[in-house]
Amino acid sequence: MKLLRHLAGYLPVNIASGIAAFGGVYVYTRLLGPEDYGRYALMFSVMSLVHMLSLTSAEAAAFRFAGEAREQQKLPDHFRTTLSLTMRSLILAAILIGALAISLGRLPEYLKILPWLALLIPMNSLIQMALEAHRATENVGRYVLIASSKTLGGFVFGALIAWQTGFGAASPFIGMILAGSIWVVTETRWMVGQARTGTTNATRRRAYLFYGAPIAAALVLDLILSVADRFLIAVFLGEAAVGEYAAGYGVADKSVLLICAWAAMAAMPLVMAAYERGGAVAAAEESRGLIRTLLLIGVPAAAGLALVATPLSEALIGEAVREGARQIIPWIAFAGLLNGLTIHYYSEVFHLAHRTGELALLMLVPAVANIALNLILIPPLGLLGAVLATLLSYAISIGVLALAGRRLIALPMPLADLFKICVAAAAMAPVIWLIPAWGSWPELIVKVAVGAGVYGLMAFLLDAGGARGFVSERLTSRGHASA
Repeated sequence: MKLLRHLAGYLPVNIASGIAAFGGVYVYTRLLGPEDYGRYALMFSVMSLVHMLSLTSAEAAAFRFAGEAREQQKLPDHFRTTLSLTMRSLILAAILIGALAISLGRLPEYLKILPWLALLIPMNSLIQMALEAHRATENVGRYVLIASSKTLGGFVFGALIAWQTGFGAASPFIGMILAGSIWVVTETRWMVGQARTGTTNATRRRAYLFYGAPIAAALVLDLILSVADRFLIAVFLGEAAVGEYAAGYGVADKSVLLICAWAAMAAMPLVMAAYERGGAVAAAEESRGLIRTLLLIGVPAAAGLALVATPLSEALIGEAVREGARQIIPWIAFAGLLNGLTIHYYSEVFHLAHRTGELALLMLVPAVANIALNLILIPPLGLLGAVLATLLSYAISIGVLALAGRRLIALPMPLADLFKICVAAAAMAPVIWLIPAWGSWPELIVKVAVGAGVYGLMAFLLDAGGARGFVSERLTSRGHASA
């Protein structure tokens, strides 16, 4: 029941992220054009890389140690430590931005975007630090308000700037800055207030850093899995091809990842609390609800995207990049599911057990495999080669993490539920194929509605992933609320 409350509580964040993700593809592929959209996608990847290299370690520690600090009544010390680490990390971020400016000296179209990244990276980090603290301490309301308004505001402002100005590929980043400018002030003041009576020392900072730095390294390697292909596509096929790839990727991968993140956002604080109370056995048992939810909503999402790839691309993606994007959407949808399981399920074992260094080493395997596969497959197969490399690399990452993690926490994989969920998802296909190809929004809306209805009915009949219990608990909770 607590998991269901958390799922409902975090739902607005995922709705906002979905609107921004789909809306961004719809607007920017039309307003920016293939080359500028490709530059935006590449620089967004660069921004993510700089952020992870410099700031993610402090953010990871802000989440992992917040619950522990609350139990020990040491939250002021916790906030003092995380702020101290963040200030140090911003120096590293500035150095990386400077090195990037030098390397982009002969690429003026990219260099014009860099000042906006230099503003956005520290702003995002300070807000994210506060969000991680709110999530770890189960302050759902504040988390939802900040994250939702920041995400939607960034999209709205970015779209307006792209429409009315000539900032081109920089427009989305300027929009994010405007949306975050209010929250960076309020949340920094809040964190400083929380830390005012706290103290920190080298030992605590070292413990936080030793926990967070390997997570940052692992996330950098996971990012390489997600975006290295874009840079290789730019080398082999050009910026316009990057725009096609990024558009299809943004629709398919983001959709499935949002669903996986929603489930993890609600469940991981519960799994972490179970681990703190009862160790590996308790965490494994609590994880059963997480994996069943991930599969129950993630598998049909990936299958559904694959089935509606054509009307989805017609509805959301600008004509200039549509055809290439349409071809990769089905493959990226399933790659997104594997990525979601990697990030939000199998890698969490190493976070809980404080074995983040091992996680970083393990992620080297799929990262290296991804680069090698892209180099082999892109020249003969083009965009499809990049997609296949991504799919195979995520499969490798799941295999490596699942095998290595079992000795720490034996995460369950409910095979019977997985089979039922796959059967229910497969039932969507013949029904969707019978619907005429009207094109664009009418076809997409009808197919999504019909597919969701068929899947929901089949999942309930088969009790796939505990669907009957899920519905029963929702009805019970509504009954109590109305009473």
